[in-house]
Amino acid sequence: MTAADTAPRRPPWWRTVLLVPACMFFTVSSGVFSEVGQNTEGPGAVLLLPLLLGMVAVPLALLWRHRAPLVITWVAVAAGVVLPLGPSTALVALACLIVRRRGPAVWWAAAGVAVTTALAMVRDVLAPSAAASLLQFFALPPGTSSEASVELGWRLPTILALVLMGLSVGTGLLMRARRSSRSAETVARAAGREQDRLGEALARQIERERIAREVHDSLGHRLSLLSLHAGALQANTPAGTELRESAELVREGAGKAMDDLRSLLSVLRQHPDDAAPELSLADLRAVLDDEVATGEPVSSTVYLEQAESADPALARAVYRIVQEMLTNARKHAPGAPVRLSVTGGPAEGICIDARNPYLGSSASSGSRSGLQGVAERAELLGGRIAYGLDDHDRTFRVTVTLPWR
Repeated sequence: MTAADTAPRRPPWWRTVLLVPACMFFTVSSGVFSEVGQNTEGPGAVLLLPLLLGMVAVPLALLWRHRAPLVITWVAVAAGVVLPLGPSTALVALACLIVRRRGPAVWWAAAGVAVTTALAMVRDVLAPSAAASLLQFFALPPGTSSEASVELGWRLPTILALVLMGLSVGTGLLMRARRSSRSAETVARAAGREQDRLGEALARQIERERIAREVHDSLGHRLSLLSLHAGALQANTPAGTELRESAELVREGAGKAMDDLRSLLSVLRQHPDDAAPELSLADLRAVLDDEVATGEPVSSTVYLEQAESADPALARAVYRIVQEMLTNARKHAPGAPVRLSVTGGPAEGICIDARNPYLGSSASSGSRSGLQGVAERAELLGGRIAYGLDDHDRTFRVTVTLPWR
């Protein structure tokens, strides 16, 4: 599960486009229909400029309500207390604050908004004329001068203040609940995906264990018998004879095959501590020595710069590719001379080139699974493979190039 999976979605931009102009409209209306807004002369006129600035700046502060909702709420509260800007901006900021924050600070801010709302109602009720009171202006009978005063009483402003506070707090709580619900759904979906991923990983591991058991029980048993019989043949054969040497080679080969099998099983079972040590490019000599020991004619050239510093993944790939190339040559051209070249270094990468005489389609037919395996190893490391007939269709050639790692 990532942070992007559980992060709350940002509200749509159109909500800001609606809220900011609406709050600016009500703020300007409250400022115009106030004693400060009507007093363009005298000592009270000094508040006219701050009022004009507040009518624009306070609603625009809602643009930052998502980043600093508590600060914006208190700014709207303070501006509404000092200037007759009305409670609209503070009410919107409070709703956003309730959505995004929890704790005592939220309810202290709600108390501040309640004070601003109540003060706006008191100003309207106590205004000397309808021109200085927004509520009185709307309650003014048709045809009556705006200089007249309308008796509002305290019931209507009190109910209106409670309704406005209820709308602000209720909207904030409702949006918080929806936000929590969406977050819970997002977490549930992410948990479901994680569970599916773990289930797939478990299924793969179970299949790996099954394959490992099958390989161990079948191939391991056969290799053990082969090593046992080769050892018995070696023990019962006179020293110095060719048969004894062949038996010794078979026993050693079976032992190495068992080591490779154990390494493969440890990889299948994901037990890296039991795996065989990482191969090095310097281990290529062992492959060639084993090939020569079988009596197969092999002509090899190995020239590698900084072989010990090669990445283990590259070294293992080169080791296995060379093994497969030699096995391929023995299978399709038994007894024929094989020319192998392994050259390269950090600057130019590694080039593996193997050639053996082409004995015709019947001798070389096969599933080509070995070459497919070589191609997959090369592709995983960003390399290339090319194979086919060369030297006027007399030689089968395989060339693999791998970038240095």
